[in-house]
Amino acid sequence: MNYKIGFLLFISVFAFAQQKIYVSANTGNDDSGDGTEQSPYETINRGIQDVVPGGTVYVKEGIYTNQNSDTPSVNFSEDSSRLDSAGRPFIINSGTNLNNPHVVTIDKSGNIESGYITIKNYQNDRPKIIFDGQGGIKLGKDSSNVGVSYVIVEGFEVVGPSSSIDYNKAITNRRYKVTLHEDPENHNDHLDADNNGNREQIIKHNLSYFSGKGIWGGYDSHHHIIIRNNTVHDTPGSGIRFNDSDHVLIENNTVYNTTWWTSSASSAIVFAETIAGVNDNGTDAKMIIRGNTVYNNWNRIPFFMTSLPENGQPPSGGYGDADYSTILDGQGLYVTRSDPNYNGTFLFENNLCVNNGKNGINFDRSNGSSALIRNNTIYFNGVHDLVQDISENIEGNPRHGGQKVAGIKANFVKNVTVVNNIVETRSDIYSALQLPTVTGTRTVNNNIFVLGSISWGAGNQTNNQVDSPQFVNPKSLSDDATTSMEEWENYLDGTDFSLLPSSPAIDAGDQNNAPKTDINSYPRPGNGSYFSSFENSLDGWSVWTNGNDLNQKNTIELSEAYAKTGSKSIISRKRTKDFHSPKYVIDDKLEIGATYSFSVWVKLQSGSNDSTAELKLRKIQEGDSESLSLMNDIPVTINSQSWTKLTTEYTHDEMDSSSFLFVKGPSLIDGVGVDYFIDDFSILPTDYPAIDFNSIADTGTTVDIGAYEYQSQLLSLLENPSQATAVYAYPNPTKDILTLINVIDEESVAVYDVLGRKLAIQQQRNTNSLKLNVSKLDAGIYYINVSNTSDETKSIRFIKK
Repeated sequence: MNYKIGFLLFISVFAFAQQKIYVSANTGNDDSGDGTEQSPYETINRGIQDVVPGGTVYVKEGIYTNQNSDTPSVNFSEDSSRLDSAGRPFIINSGTNLNNPHVVTIDKSGNIESGYITIKNYQNDRPKIIFDGQGGIKLGKDSSNVGVSYVIVEGFEVVGPSSSIDYNKAITNRRYKVTLHEDPENHNDHLDADNNGNREQIIKHNLSYFSGKGIWGGYDSHHHIIIRNNTVHDTPGSGIRFNDSDHVLIENNTVYNTTWWTSSASSAIVFAETIAGVNDNGTDAKMIIRGNTVYNNWNRIPFFMTSLPENGQPPSGGYGDADYSTILDGQGLYVTRSDPNYNGTFLFENNLCVNNGKNGINFDRSNGSSALIRNNTIYFNGVHDLVQDISENIEGNPRHGGQKVAGIKANFVKNVTVVNNIVETRSDIYSALQLPTVTGTRTVNNNIFVLGSISWGAGNQTNNQVDSPQFVNPKSLSDDATTSMEEWENYLDGTDFSLLPSSPAIDAGDQNNAPKTDINSYPRPGNGSYFSSFENSLDGWSVWTNGNDLNQKNTIELSEAYAKTGSKSIISRKRTKDFHSPKYVIDDKLEIGATYSFSVWVKLQSGSNDSTAELKLRKIQEGDSESLSLMNDIPVTINSQSWTKLTTEYTHDEMDSSSFLFVKGPSLIDGVGVDYFIDDFSILPTDYPAIDFNSIADTGTTVDIGAYEYQSQLLSLLENPSQATAVYAYPNPTKDILTLINVIDEESVAVYDVLGRKLAIQQQRNTNSLKLNVSKLDAGIYYINVSNTSDETKSIRFIKK
C-alpha cells in the first residue's frame, strides 16, 4: 500500500512577526511583570493569557508546580460493615489534596493563518514541571469551548509523583474506586474537598494523584498538535496521551517509569479514540509517533472499568471487573479504539522501545485504520512477568500475571506494514510479532526478529532475518534486576543500541519504506539522500565508457592511496579522453522540481601539477544528450597536496533514467589523462544537515534496519594513524558531556545552533582535549567550530539527545 505522509503543515515555517513572552519561576512575577525578557511572568499559565496565534511563551530554568503542591495526603481505611462485589470491605478515603489541578493548562489555539502557539523552553534552559495531581501539561478548551489546535509543546522535563507511591497505596486506591462505583451515595463525606463535592468527577476519574498524566489532551478533541523534545517520567498514568484528536505529532521525547500506579490500563504514549474532522478523513499519515525513547513503562495495578469505553472491545467478559486480577496493558507505544470509520494511517518510525511492560508497539481496535511501522528498535519488552516476580517475591505483593507479548502487535485493524524493524525478546516464550486480525493487507519485510514467536497470518513477507542485530552495548539477561524495583531506575544508563560494523542490519533495509533520518537525525540514504565515503564499495558509481570505443581503457576503482575521511577513495585511471571520469546515475533517485545539494571532494595523484575539475550533468532525454555544467562553467582548481570540495545546488527536471552526474577531471596532456581521486560524496535535499564524514559511516545507498543508521566507531590509532592528530568529538550523539580530542591550547572552540547563533557552553580544558557541557541544550543538531591562529576552522557536527 502506498502511504502518503500528510504532515507538511506540521513542518511549515510561518513567516510572521513572532510575539515573544517570557516566564521565569525564579525571577518572574505575575502581578508586576510584563512578560518581557527583562521582566518575565512567574507562571506559565500567566504567559499563556497573553500569547496570540503565532506567538511563543519562552519558559526559563526553574521548577514549576501545581497549586497545593507537596500537600497530598493519602489516608485510606476499611469499612468492614459493607463489602464490594469482590467480597472485600469498602474503602474510606480521608486523604486530602489528591486531585490537585494541572501545572499548565493551554486554553488558546493558534491557526493556519497566523501560526502555531508555542510553549517551549528558553534557549539552553531545561525547565522542570513537577506535579502531584491531575497532570503536568494539559491541552484544554479555547474560548469557543472546543479543544485547542495548532499548539507546540517542547523542551520540558515533566515529573509525576510515582516515587512517593507504592503498591499498597495504589492497590487500595483501586479498591476505593470500586467502592465509589458500587456505593457512591454513602461516601459523600469522603469526597476530596478540592473537588467541591463533584461526585461524578471522582467516580469517573478516581483520585488523580494515582493516575495523573504528563502531557495530554484530556478528553477534548484537538488537531494540529506537536509534542517534541520533552522528557516525561514517574507519572502514575500515561506519559503522553491524546484522545479524540487528529493531526498529532509526538517526536523526539523520552518517556520512562510511567503508568506504574494507575488502575486505568494505561501505556506510555497513547492515541485513543482518534477521529477525523469534517472533510478530513483520508488515508494520509496524520497521527505520527517518531524518534521517541520509551522504556520502563509498566502497569503494576490491574484494570478497573466502571463502564465500557468508547469503541471498546474487551478481551474477556470479566475484563476490568472489581475482582479482575490480571495485567494486560502497559505498552510502550499504543494506538487503540480509533473511530471505526477513521481511515487515516498511524506512522510509527525511528522509536526505541525497551523494557516496557507489554509490547513495544501495539496498534489495536482501529477497524478502518492502517499503520506503517518502520525502522523501530524494540528490545526486551514484555517485562510484566518479570516485574510481577519481583513484586511478589521481593515486595510480598499478590501476583497479577500478564501476557508474554514483547514486540509488535496489530489487532482488529485494516492494513499493516511492518518494515525495517529490529525486535529482540528475552526468550522464545515471548511473542515478537502478532498480526492476528487484519482485514486488509499484511506486509512484513526486511525486519530482524531475534527470539520470540512470529505470527503474521496470510500476507506478504520477504527478506526477514533472525540473526542478532549486534548492538554496540545493549542490556543482557544478566542485567535484569533481581532484588528490588529500584534497580530498574537507571536501566538504560550506559547502553547503546546503535549498530556494530558487523551488524546484519546494515544496508539490509527496504529502501522504499524508510524515513529520511534516523532517531538521532542522521540522514538515511535514499529518499533523495545519497552519500558515501567509499569504504566498502563504489556505492553506485561507475566508469563513463563509450560502448563503441573498443580501445577504451579508463577505469575507476577503490584506492587506499588517499582518503578525505576513512581509509579509501575512488581513483579514476587510464584516461584517454577529457570526459573519462566516474559517473553516478541520478534520475530515478530524485524528485522532479526538488532542489538538492551536490557535493564531492577531489584530489590529484601525487606529483601532478595543479589542474581543474568540475561537477557536470549528462542530461539524456528521448535519445538526445548534452553535458551541462553545474558550477556556472567555472572549473575549480585542484592539486595533489590537499582535497578540494566541489559543491553546487541543483533543481531536478525531467530527463531519462540513464542521465548521470559526473566529475570531470583535468584535461589531457599529449593524449594522457592525469589520475585523480574522489571521496565523501553526497546528494542531499537542501533542508538536510550536511554530512559529517568524520563521524558517519560509509552507508552506501541502502538504508539500515532499526532506529539507528550505522555510524562508524572510533578507530584505534593503529588502525587509523591520522586520528592521532585529527580533532574529533565523542560520544556523538550525547546527552550531557561532549569531549573534543586533539584540541590544543592555541585553538579556540565555539558552539553554534543550526541558525548560526553562538551559544554559551561551559568548557573544561585538559591536555589535548576539551569537555563541553551540553546538557542544557535542546535536543537537536549543533556545530562546533575549532579555529587556530591561522584562521583555519574545522566544523564538527554533533547531535544533542
